[in-house]
Amino acid sequence: MEALTAMLLLVAVMAAALRMLTTLRHALRNVTADAEMRETRRIARYTLAQELRTGLAGIDWLAGAGDSVAVRAFRGTGVGCASASLSPWVVRYTGLRRPNPAKDSVLVLAADGVWRVAELVRARPGACGDGTGGEAWELSPAVPEAVVGRVFERGSYHVAAGAFRYRPGRGGRQPLTAQVLRTGAGAASGVSGHGAGLDLRLAFGQAPGATTIDSARVWPRETWP
Repeated sequence: MEALTAMLLLVAVMAAALRMLTTLRHALRNVTADAEMRETRRIARYTLAQELRTGLAGIDWLAGAGDSVAVRAFRGTGVGCASASLSPWVVRYTGLRRPNPAKDSVLVLAADGVWRVAELVRARPGACGDGTGGEAWELSPAVPEAVVGRVFERGSYHVAAGAFRYRPGRGGRQPLTAQVLRTGAGAASGVSGHGAGLDLRLAFGQAPGATTIDSARVWPRETWP
């Protein structure tokens, strides 16, 4: 009798432990899902805001077919030295990273007030006329009386294949977030142009009935990095 009682108590304790484990697993999944949703919102909004703030709608960025936006992704600015020659063009440079001739171009403002796009053929250390450090850029075509150059790479952002993604040039679409979005035909996630800004819609959840829609409007600020 005592053995039977002990066995029943053991079964009850094990059942309670299993219920607690199930509850903890469910809570952990909820916490993880909530964290991934918050991180996806933060990354998508911040990234698009940073890229749009340095460009003009229809010129430096353009919304695609409801799920993407193509951008000139500006990465830095070079200001021409007072005594700089035409080629190579010596500039004082500040930016998010170093210029990369393999993938970068330069949007150049000349003394006539016109912006021109040039290929960045080569970038190497240089020196301004006053002896301060700079960079020497070889551009194709060279731009006479260049004043300012903005380094950019071409890319596009996508709400696709369950995640917020970036595609550099002609490369593959690299995920920037976890795959927590409902995307594809008929899904609510998407990116669309709205005047000088963008409408960003992020649909979370695996089943339509469980979907939570997050919508934000992103506006450019037109300030250089």
